[in-house]
Amino acid sequence: MGNMNFVSFRELRTSTGKINDMLAGNGKIVVTSNGKPKAIMLQVSESDFEETLVIINQIKLARTINNIRSSARSNGASAMTLTEIDAEIQASRKEKRARQTQSENRV
Repeated sequence: MGNMNFVSFRELRTSTGKINDMLAGNGKIVVTSNGKPKAIMLQVSESDFEETLVIINQIKLARTINNIRSSARSNGASAMTLTEIDAEIQASRKEKRARQTQSENRV
């Protein structure tokens, strides 16, 4: 991981000035808990704050999509045909309508 700085949450609480200097020097810090990475701190400026948030959200979306694809491969859903997918959607919608009808009838 090259020139990456690692600090613990404990260090983050007790040495904020030092960590601020590290962040200014390298632009990023990995925050750890029990020696395992838990968060990444990135240096941002007022001018690139929103752009940075957009990029982070794009990364999170890409990770979510990869997780969904991996799950689909492991449970066989990736091999479904469009007809099977449409049937699943219709069954799910029918089940949802039935639950809504039951809920309305109780009121």
